[in-house]
Amino acid sequence: MRVFQVIFLSAALAMLVAGCESACENEIAGNTASPSGRTKAVEFHRNCGATTGFNTQVSVLPMAAQLPDEGGNALVIEGSAPLQMRWISDSSLLIEGSGSAKVFKQESWVGEVKISYAN
Repeated sequence: MRVFQVIFLSAALAMLVAGCESACENEIAGNTASPSGRTKAVEFHRNCGATTGFNTQVSVLPMAAQLPDEGGNALVIEGSAPLQMRWISDSSLLIEGSGSAKVFKQESWVGEVKISYAN
């Protein structure tokens, strides 16, 4: 009986841990480096399966950083948009082209980078 309990609890724990893994994937569409090359803006699409719609996202990251397996830290919009990202300076980024897309997240600052938007 005790062996059965240990096996059952081990199996339940394994399923719980497996269920905590992210079911989402990020697909990078492009990136652009700041003038000094220390920072980058990364445009990507995040796919979380059939229950989520297509989206376009932007994260501002240190140049050496990998895109984390999470949503964008600067911009998240519904659908696909032909975004254009342009650095005005090392601390100022302009993102254009979101048009009339539904906005889920639109940050004005990420760290020390000020972000401006134009449709």
